[in-house]
Amino acid sequence: MIYTVKIHDTGIPGGVKAIAEALPEIAKLKTDDTVKFHFEQDFLYLTGLVLLAAWRKHLPSGVHVRVEDNWCSEPKRKLITNTGFREIAETGHEYASVQRRLGRIPLQPITNRFNKEATVKEITSIFEEHAGHINDTEPFKVLLSELCENVLAHSESTSPGYVCARVIESDHRDKVEIAIADTGIGILESFLQGTNPHARERIKNGALSIDIAVEGLASSKPRAKPGDLYSYYGYGLFITRRLVEENRGQLTIMSGTELLKINWNESIHQTLAQEWHGTFVGIVLDLANPLPLEEIYEEGTSLLVPQTQTSTEEKSGKALDKPLSITRAHEAKDVDDTGIVNVQLRHYGTELLTREAGIAIRAEVASYLAGHKNVQVLLDGISDITPSVADEAFGKLAEIIGFDQFSERVKFIKGTSVIYRLIDFVIKTRARSQRMD
Repeated sequence: MIYTVKIHDTGIPGGVKAIAEALPEIAKLKTDDTVKFHFEQDFLYLTGLVLLAAWRKHLPSGVHVRVEDNWCSEPKRKLITNTGFREIAETGHEYASVQRRLGRIPLQPITNRFNKEATVKEITSIFEEHAGHINDTEPFKVLLSELCENVLAHSESTSPGYVCARVIESDHRDKVEIAIADTGIGILESFLQGTNPHARERIKNGALSIDIAVEGLASSKPRAKPGDLYSYYGYGLFITRRLVEENRGQLTIMSGTELLKINWNESIHQTLAQEWHGTFVGIVLDLANPLPLEEIYEEGTSLLVPQTQTSTEEKSGKALDKPLSITRAHEAKDVDDTGIVNVQLRHYGTELLTREAGIAIRAEVASYLAGHKNVQVLLDGISDITPSVADEAFGKLAEIIGFDQFSERVKFIKGTSVIYRLIDFVIKTRARSQRMD
């Protein structure tokens, strides 16, 4: 059987919504069926290609895909080819053999931590090349790393997620367009299967899962295996939403039957006529506007620690938030009779973007603490670190040994203010989760 999917537009949000609603149900496809992607003349953007690539890799073996672009102009046909989409769609290959072009990264699969880190660096490089006025690319790396981490954590699938990016140059303002999609269990199902009972209760009472996700502080990470420490909070969509809002950019998130578009501070909800089995995130940022990462960490911390104690908290008998700010040492000390050990974070790399780095750091610090040593963490030389890494390294460790003991026995030195605020943020997130439980 032949299924034809007419693609009139691939922009966000209208184009990707229309594509998701037009795709045939994967469960109905059989061996030797053919799906034709019929691109019309008005096809233009990369964003829908990411959605289609992720969907194509989720198809059963034996289903064929064809790209029909005879009605497109020559530049648009070249775009379909040069992004690697044609090769991925028609051959089923995970990677495309096309080369990177000026200002544009071909479709990249996110299947493991290694290619996630390489892809983040590759995409960030085009921002540096085409927007020389950007002084700090750390917010871009954090945003991309956290979104790719969500794909790895939530996909629950053998098929990869896909990401692409390009710089849109103009005489007035340069912008960057980023899109990422997966065909995993989706935001709603990941909350329902996840470790956060408060999120499940809110959904039961009518809250939208996408709204809960972008609020932050409410992880939808899958349940931990026996013996593992639960992961309470996901930072990716919270950080992304706040960066986009401060940048006056655009954000579209689509998962299940829910679609949320944020344009500056305006939020628009739509319902899909047909469910998208996975998650799609599309972002447009203005390269002339700021991405104030440090201020967003500070804001997140203030949301976690109320300034005053409410009467409800007084009556509940639950532990209240205390000042758990991380302790900054004034100068580094070597191992001595006081039992202080230095841990140089830069030994794990200057850009800490993957959770494996956080796990390794936690293991080293924990081993010294178990040996009755106090630890001084040296942060100098670290240019980039993501919330996920900081949480793996320090948030989980603080929860394991106790927040007060962590504050007394682990000190930090020589970091930038944004790194201090980040570590403070993730530790207080953990402390809040423990109080709520």
